[in-house]
Amino acid sequence: MHQYKALASITDVLLDDATGPELLRETIDEYRDLLLTASGIDLGGAEAIDHFNTGTGVAIGATWAALCVDDLIRTQRFVSGLYRAVQDVIVRRSGPVHVLYAGTGPFATLALPLMTRFTPEQLQFTCLEITDASFLAVRQLFSALDLERYVIDVIQTDASTFRIAGELPVDIMLSETMQYCLIDEMQVPIALNLMAQLPPETIMIPERITLRLAVLEDTKDQPVATDLGTIFTVDRASLQAYRAEPESTDWPTVRLPVPMLPPSSRPGPLAIRTLIDVYGSIGLTDYESGLTIPKIIDDYPDELNPLEAIDFTYQLTPSPLLWMDFVLPLAPLAVA
Repeated sequence: MHQYKALASITDVLLDDATGPELLRETIDEYRDLLLTASGIDLGGAEAIDHFNTGTGVAIGATWAALCVDDLIRTQRFVSGLYRAVQDVIVRRSGPVHVLYAGTGPFATLALPLMTRFTPEQLQFTCLEITDASFLAVRQLFSALDLERYVIDVIQTDASTFRIAGELPVDIMLSETMQYCLIDEMQVPIALNLMAQLPPETIMIPERITLRLAVLEDTKDQPVATDLGTIFTVDRASLQAYRAEPESTDWPTVRLPVPMLPPSSRPGPLAIRTLIDVYGSIGLTDYESGLTIPKIIDDYPDELNPLEAIDFTYQLTPSPLLWMDFVLPLAPLAVA
């Protein structure tokens, strides 16, 4: 009961829009300690540290998945977004809201707080996790916190190939299995597989992930100076539109022009932004999370190092990766 009360207090802070950075830091520290104690996981063990290559991407080891809770604003925004999504489903229909949580890690960090705000009659989870250490830890966690009534099942499986079954329809598909620029990890393969099996009214969290090309300012903090366009978007519409070809599983290539700027403007480097719409108005933008730190890809072109455009192709195999081809200007023809 003491741990449940502590979790309820943590939830109050996470869901309060007025929570300041110092209180959020203290609360996340408390949350991490609670999760470590209840799960009993040894984060220093080789089994927990090692990543798992699924063949279509990397499932990070339990140790690294556990550390994600320390990404303060990321944790707060995802918990808040999921909470609002559950509220919206409750308003529109009766019966328990069913969340399919793909890639729980050892802590099911985004699910636990909601178990103090809703009853088991209002909220149920089906949890998918692939690594041995995380699978064992998250089951122990639910048991230690006496929250098993909220859990339909914890299934050890690859969420990118899992076939959904069961009588209770899925209302929300939750998966936060990404790095910035959507490289290596399983976010896109998981979303492609699961959302293709779910009806149009199913909510996907995050609702949208957008990669954009930008110019950063030439200053220490490197804020975004100019946005140059969308590279790649993962949302319901793009997932529905995707069609793998017999020869390739790549997404269609997007070409973005890189305009020449006068030297007086002193442009900073070219970078890729990762923007996340969690749910509704809740999201993560530049530098708010480790997921949304712009990735610098090159210096801005000049007369000595010209660049006309960049071709971007998101590939799924052999592992998720944003491929870039730099398009140089054509050399002028020599005049006799």
